[in-house]
Amino acid sequence: MIYKEYKADLNKLKSSWLFALMCLFASSAYANPPQLTQFIAGKIQAAQALQQQERYTDAIELLTELTPRQAYDQAFVQRVLGIFHWQQENTDQAVKNLSLAVESQLLPIEQTWMTQRMVADILLSQQKYQQALPHYYVLVNSYMLNDGVLVNTAVDNDKQSHKAVTKRNKKTSNIKTKEFTELWLRIAQIHYQLREWDKVLSAVGSYEGINTQGDQVQALNLQLTAQSQLQRWPAAIDTLDRIIAVEPDKLLWWQQLAGLQLRISQPQAALTTLILAQRQGLALSVQARRTLAQLYAQQGIPEQAARELDLLVKDITDNDKRQKMLAEQAQYWQMAKEWNKAISTWRDVINLSTDDTAEYRWPLAQLLLQQGSYKAALAELNHHQIKQGRSKNKQAAIELAKVRAYYKLAQFDRAISHAKLAQHIVPSASAKGWIKYLQQVRQINS
Repeated sequence: MIYKEYKADLNKLKSSWLFALMCLFASSAYANPPQLTQFIAGKIQAAQALQQQERYTDAIELLTELTPRQAYDQAFVQRVLGIFHWQQENTDQAVKNLSLAVESQLLPIEQTWMTQRMVADILLSQQKYQQALPHYYVLVNSYMLNDGVLVNTAVDNDKQSHKAVTKRNKKTSNIKTKEFTELWLRIAQIHYQLREWDKVLSAVGSYEGINTQGDQVQALNLQLTAQSQLQRWPAAIDTLDRIIAVEPDKLLWWQQLAGLQLRISQPQAALTTLILAQRQGLALSVQARRTLAQLYAQQGIPEQAARELDLLVKDITDNDKRQKMLAEQAQYWQMAKEWNKAISTWRDVINLSTDDTAEYRWPLAQLLLQQGSYKAALAELNHHQIKQGRSKNKQAAIELAKVRAYYKLAQFDRAISHAKLAQHIVPSASAKGWIKYLQQVRQINS
């Protein structure tokens, strides 16, 4: 992942560092920079000319054959060779040459910093995360910007105090604070790749400590992932709030926030989050809309829950999925005491069934009984599928429901017959009571 993200950036860096190298003879960030000997300077200029003609092999051979006597010449040649090898994708050799230039400690401070960054970036581009990390940490921990001037804080104060460095460096450094923030972000991303979650959080904290650009989603997303992996849910929720403030139009963040709020048992907060996402003009996924409906029901607003599903079910073409959603909607209508809508929805559910309708006919029959539609209730209760796969207790309950319907229709003989059947299936006080009562009623009406 990191390699893909930074491949383009690394190509730009190659060009920018080569350009900086070409300009080195004309200017420097230092008042009294080290000087190349005339012979070596001439060879490097010749190598650059070959490089511009795309004669990379000739340029590298020219510099490789050199045997500089001066230590600074050696370091500088190694640096140029490293850049040329990098341009040719000879990454191992590039790292070797550039590392020698850094280890010499003879290059001016800014060149040393930039060269070490080259080493780190090359290793990162090769996904050698463990090798790249120490270089990045040196870049951010051993250097600082002091009044706009790059300072090596690892140098012994007796040899090179900050004041002395600042005094010698007349010009402001080309290294900016933004580059330090970029390096901390890369460090966080490498720890992410290595699944070192605590270190991801630490690196993001250092990034935020010097970042002046406001909240950045890339860093916050790394932080969010680390917090989630460490199951630090409240902290992850805070991070998502910050991400949403930057990218309110991205549905993913709202859905993740609602998911975390549900994880820590905050259904009211999750409901509010999904409602706010809708008000933001975002189209929730089918699953998110179902979750929203469930949350409405849990919070005592079943009518709105049913309406949410009503908007969804129209677009579902798969019969099984449509049937399940309609059954859920029918339950919400019942909870809302919208009896007619519940009855109508249960009928829609049954009409979609191609085989077993038992689990849907029973709640429909109960609603029809409740609403006084006894003949319609009996049509469901007497359907041949209603008892399929039912336990004895459920079969007895169905028979008792028939008893009630026939009683209301004054068909007492039938009512007694089903009461006895219920008592036979599962003896109960209710069945026994109905039998006794109905026999008395029949005598009175005979």
